[in-house]
Amino acid sequence: MRYGIYGPFEIIRNGNIVSRNRLDKKDFWSRVENKAVDLSYACGCYLLIINNKVWYVGMAEKQSFRQECFGDHKIVQYDAALNEVRGVPYLLMVAKLTPSGKYASPSENGHRDIQLLEQLLIGSAIIRNPDLRNIKNTRLLRNMNVPGFLNSEQGQGRATSVQKLRQALSL
Repeated sequence: MRYGIYGPFEIIRNGNIVSRNRLDKKDFWSRVENKAVDLSYACGCYLLIINNKVWYVGMAEKQSFRQECFGDHKIVQYDAALNEVRGVPYLLMVAKLTPSGKYASPSENGHRDIQLLEQLLIGSAIIRNPDLRNIKNTRLLRNMNVPGFLNSEQGQGRATSVQKLRQALSL
């Protein structure tokens, strides 16, 4: 299974919240389509990025990016992130590709690989930003402590074994 990474695409705001204006959403998707034709109808994962940190990870597997990225629940998460940190919000899209290199389509049955990719992206995002807005399926990741890798505490990264792990994983 192959994926392509597209963006970042700036999200239009109204002050410090995401614009609810239909024309602004239409403009957003026009900009996406200008960069990557038919991307808005693809499936995969998407990331809200502010100040080079991921604040929310979502997946579009049963619906397209266009249908999924600006649902009411997502906009609430984006606004909450924008209230925590000042900066320009962007969406980065990780689209699933077919063997011939076209965008994969959403499926009523979903895509198990997209579900796994979302979990991998959430795990990586929590390492860099413990304030990630995702809640579902993150409890274990937030409570797990692996020195030098996940939720390290002060001083845990000094042991040779921890340094070797970090080196082996290129962290």
